[in-house]
Amino acid sequence: MKLTLYIRRDSPVHALPAGCKLCLLLTAGVLILLTDNPLLLGGGLVTALAGFPLARLPLPEIFHQARPLLIVLAIFFTAHALFTSIGTGTVLTLRFAIMIAGGLLLTLTTRVSDLMAVLERGLSPLAPLGLNPEKASLVFAMTIRFIPVLAETWETVRAAQQARGMDRNPLALLIPMTVLTLRRAEQISDAIEARGVDL
Repeated sequence: MKLTLYIRRDSPVHALPAGCKLCLLLTAGVLILLTDNPLLLGGGLVTALAGFPLARLPLPEIFHQARPLLIVLAIFFTAHALFTSIGTGTVLTLRFAIMIAGGLLLTLTTRVSDLMAVLERGLSPLAPLGLNPEKASLVFAMTIRFIPVLAETWETVRAAQQARGMDRNPLALLIPMTVLTLRRAEQISDAIEARGVDL
């Protein structure tokens, strides 16, 4: 299983329209900014995580696949705990965790084509202002598709550096990860331009 790619299931979450799920995610994003209560945010995270078994998705496997994201959250919390406060780190980390969980649940239970269609309809009123809804939805779809590539690249780099005994060196992981990511992005950009798509 690859994160952020649609998994077909017969569940109430899958049955919800793409627009409804996208609105729920946006609403959650607004609500978590209106509170800094860790208990409320913790409840929000539990609610988001409850969506995975409701969608009949394997939560342990998703946690396993999401290890890079969990590592980033741990580093984020540690940095804030050291340089601001534990309370601030807790609140910000919970907010990010809620949005990550909600975003994963959305993309695992919704076809990218359905999300693109919703975005095109939602952004169409902005077309007179110069925004191209089709291109905007294409960029969104590309972003969704690129996330699993980043996860695979991270695992490849980590395994290679682990074999060299350098997996605990942050620079030994981040530098090749950055180089490979930029190379992949350039290859994708060249492929899109070759097909006559001007972003």
